[in-house]
Amino acid sequence: MPKQARAIATRESIIDAAAEVFAARSFASATLADVIARAGVTQGSLYFHFASKHELAAELIREQHSRSIALPAGVDGMHAIIQVSRDLARQIQGDQVVQAGLRLSTESVEQFPDLAKHPYEAWAEATAALVARAIELGELAPDLDAAAVGRVLRSSFTGIQIASRVTADWVDLVDRLEELWRIVLPGLVAPGRLDELLALIPVVFGGEEAPDSPHSAPRG
Repeated sequence: MPKQARAIATRESIIDAAAEVFAARSFASATLADVIARAGVTQGSLYFHFASKHELAAELIREQHSRSIALPAGVDGMHAIIQVSRDLARQIQGDQVVQAGLRLSTESVEQFPDLAKHPYEAWAEATAALVARAIELGELAPDLDAAAVGRVLRSSFTGIQIASRVTADWVDLVDRLEELWRIVLPGLVAPGRLDELLALIPVVFGGEEAPDSPHSAPRG
């Protein structure tokens, strides 16, 4: 294996091992020795890529954010907002890098004061942009403050994922998120759009076919 490719593979192994460690243990109790043992690398190899435990944990937070902020293709408006939340819930359930990054950014804020808050700010801003688009499409009430809705949805999801982790190790996260949307949507939608938008929930969470919207362009 070429030297550069070997270095990349080693770095990825360290990231994956660190994700396992930090997903299971707090920043304070996790050690680089744990990471080295799981990754099967030498101490020198780890320090070649990461100078400290803090630097390694910070990279996990950055990597988690880059994975979680991606928007789904082919959907718009409220469909996109609901889909993003469901995709993130699935990531949390199955991706240890995402699990570790979220744990670090919620439980160790004092260690990463700026880095930990950035994903939450960016998440609220991205959600606000999607809310503004949903208002433009006539799906949501025109008098809504898109930025405020973005913050509320961000905070609601954060609370649900923390509670799900504590009570069910994230097993019920998708179900709890589906409940959130059924409760929250009626307070956001524009007149005459509730049934249509509620019908998106089983599409996103259960894989049903999306119903035709009377407000969308004809197909074909």
